[in-house]
Amino acid sequence: MSERIRRAGQVAWAMVGLAALLALVGLVGWSIRVVWPPLILAGAIVFLLNPAVTALQRRHVPRVAGTALSYLAFFAGVGLVGLVVVPLAADQAEDFADELPTLRGNVERWIDDRAEQSENWIVTLPSVGEIESQLGSGAGGSGLGDTIDTVRDVGSRVFHVLLIVLLGPIIAFYVLIDLPRLLVAAESLVPARAKDDAAVLATRLNRAVGGFFRGQLLVALIVGVMISVGLALIDLPFWLIVGMVAGLCNVVPLVGPWAGGVLGVIIALTTRDFTTALWVIAIMAGAQQIDNHLISPMVMQRAVKLHPGAVMLALLVGGTTSGVFGLLIAVPAAAVLKILLSHLWHTYVLDEPLEQVAARTAEPEGAPATTGLVRKVSEEDQPASEETPAAPVASP
Repeated sequence: MSERIRRAGQVAWAMVGLAALLALVGLVGWSIRVVWPPLILAGAIVFLLNPAVTALQRRHVPRVAGTALSYLAFFAGVGLVGLVVVPLAADQAEDFADELPTLRGNVERWIDDRAEQSENWIVTLPSVGEIESQLGSGAGGSGLGDTIDTVRDVGSRVFHVLLIVLLGPIIAFYVLIDLPRLLVAAESLVPARAKDDAAVLATRLNRAVGGFFRGQLLVALIVGVMISVGLALIDLPFWLIVGMVAGLCNVVPLVGPWAGGVLGVIIALTTRDFTTALWVIAIMAGAQQIDNHLISPMVMQRAVKLHPGAVMLALLVGGTTSGVFGLLIAVPAAAVLKILLSHLWHTYVLDEPLEQVAARTAEPEGAPATTGLVRKVSEEDQPASEETPAAPVASP
C-alpha cells in the first residue's frame, strides 16, 4: 500500500510538472502562432500520404521517388475530380450569386413575418430592421477608414491562406522524404530507460492522429457525395454546393454536420416550400445516421474514441482559442492528451506491466490482442527485410 501511495504521489507531481510544461509550451506556441497553420496542414498531408510512401518503400522504391509518385497520384486524383465537379460547381456558384439578392429578400420577409406573428407570443421576435439597428448601434468611425481597414484585413487573410496552401505541401514533401531519419533522430533523444514507453506511446499516437486525419477526410468525402446525390434527387437548387459545404463541415465532429445542413434548409425554405425543407432535413439526418453507425465505425476503427462530452469541450476550447484551425485540431489534440494521461495512469498508478498495456492497445477494438511490446513507429517506415523462412512442420 505504501508503494502505491508513493507512486500516486510521484504521478501527482508529474501531472503538476506536465501542466506547467504545457502552460509554458502554450505561451510559446501562442507567441509564434503564425507558423502553426502551415505546419498543421503539412502534418495532415504526412499522415495522409505516409502509408502509401511506406508501402512503395517496402517494394524497394526510393523514398524520394515514392513521395513524388504519391504527390502526383494525389493531385492527379484531385484534378480528375475537379474536371467533373468544378464546372458544375462554378455554374451553380454563379447562379447562386445571381439569386443571392432574391434569397436575402425572402429570408428578410420570412423573419419579418415571424416577428409579426410573435406579437401575441410570450417572447417577441425582432424584425430585420431591429436586428440591423442593434448590430449597427456600436459601429462608428469614418466610412473611408472602415473600408480601408476592411480591404487591408481581407488582403492580409487572403495572403495568409495562400501562404498556408503553398508552404504546407512543400514542408510535407520534405518531411515525408526524411521521415525515417527524423524518427531515428527523435528516438535517439529518448533515454534508454524510457524507450519502451516511448515505443508504445508513439504507436498509439500514430494510430490515433493518423487515423483521425485520414478517416475524417474519407468520411467527409463520402458524406458529401451522399448528401449531394440525395439533394439532386429532390431537385434542390444548388445541390452540389450544399453537398460540398456539408462534406467540408463534416470534418468538424458533432457540430459540423448540423452546421452544414443549415444552408440547405435555408435554400429550401426560400426557393421551394416547407415540404422540401423537411426532405432536406431527412436527407441530412439519414446521411449522418449512415455515417455514425456504418461509415465512421469502419473507417475510424483504429482512431481513439472520445466521449461526445469530451469532444464538445475540446471543440469549445479549440474554437475559442484558435478559431477554425482550433476546431480542426481540437479532437486529435484531445485524443493525444487522453493517450498520455491513460498511459501514465495505467503504468505508474495502477502499476500494470508495460507488456500488458502494449498488448491491450496494440490492436483495434474487436481484434485479438497481441503479446509483447508493439513495434516502434520508426520500424513501420523501414523497407521490408527479406522474409524469414517458415519453420519446418514436424512430421507426424
